[in-house]
Amino acid sequence: MDSAWLREFLNKRLRITLDCGAYLGCLRHVDAATKAVVLDQVEILDALPTRSMNKSANNKDKLEDTTAGKDFGEQHFSELEDESLKYAVIDQFHQKFGPAIFHIKKQSAIGVAVEGIDICRFGKLCLMQIATKDQIYLFDILLLGPVAFKNGLKMVLEDSNILKVIHDCRLVSDCLYHQYRVDLTNVFDTQVADVLQFSFEAGGLLPSCVSTLEESLIRHLSLPTTKAQFLQRSAHAIKDNPKVWTYRPLPKGLMQRAGLEVMYLLSLRSVLMDKLMVDFTTQVDNYLSMYRNMPCINLGSAEHYSMELPYELKELAVIQRLRREDAMKSYKVDENGLLVRPCPQSENISEVEGRVINTDDIPELESIVPSGENVLEMQNDEIPLLEPSPDCTQDLCPPLERVSLSVF
Repeated sequence: MDSAWLREFLNKRLRITLDCGAYLGCLRHVDAATKAVVLDQVEILDALPTRSMNKSANNKDKLEDTTAGKDFGEQHFSELEDESLKYAVIDQFHQKFGPAIFHIKKQSAIGVAVEGIDICRFGKLCLMQIATKDQIYLFDILLLGPVAFKNGLKMVLEDSNILKVIHDCRLVSDCLYHQYRVDLTNVFDTQVADVLQFSFEAGGLLPSCVSTLEESLIRHLSLPTTKAQFLQRSAHAIKDNPKVWTYRPLPKGLMQRAGLEVMYLLSLRSVLMDKLMVDFTTQVDNYLSMYRNMPCINLGSAEHYSMELPYELKELAVIQRLRREDAMKSYKVDENGLLVRPCPQSENISEVEGRVINTDDIPELESIVPSGENVLEMQNDEIPLLEPSPDCTQDLCPPLERVSLSVF
């Protein structure tokens, strides 16, 4: 049977009669190489259901018009003009699937997203997107079927040596585990990281809600307006008709959205990790200079001294308090005591990310000149000696040595 002729009936209802029985459904895909067809919304007339079959006989099929995927794409999905967005659609095993899995297996980190109808253990998974540093793959699960996981996707997703970056992995994990017996491991969730980063910025306070992927990309990566609006418009269209993910061939606008969802996940993870590690790296820098920049040190018992919490680390409590005070002034508080974050389009990203704690608000300790008996010769005379005063409480701490300590 001529596959080109069959493609004329894409997205139409047709009856297919085979040796094993008759089926009525909407034609979604025709594979030219294997001469296989894929039907959606199948009605079993005289056989057991099957997703993919060789069309062998009668061409006198019953046809009737239905809502076409192409019409939906033209109506709701404008195409994004972006040469940097390149992706490979994997809808066959014998040509593309193997090389794609082989390339992914060599990665240390990948971005992962899925598309479908009501993604959960009872939903329908239609597409899985995987992004590496230099390639985006769109695995058409609707056409490949569950065997795609047995042939390599399950191995990749359960590999503990490959970091999977996902935005909100809850329903993805539920769907993959209950439908395909895939147990996701080594996952970095950017939605969780966004909440933790905000909590660090707000001195331990929490936001009233989590961020969508679009909001996170705008907030942390300053995603260009054209791409952000494209994602938001397509999200509204998909919400109106989630079954659009079952249309084959997929509209180009849908494939572009799927590619964009994973295109920036690795970069988003890198930026969030840097923000989450700011306090840690700053305190390590302070540790490096703690003794080195002092004119002299009275160690006493070195063993006892090394176990005492340094004043530089006690500053963290003061910084947290100042951040909480700053957050309470910058954000509204809901009835549950959580901070309400405005949409990233309406807030000044540079001001939020560059907010600096006023170091003058941190109490200083008195500078004391050490006695000559316990003084070591200092090599740098211009560095003052700072020691805690006798009446210093635990809330007091020496001044910050670097302004960067208070920048987040």
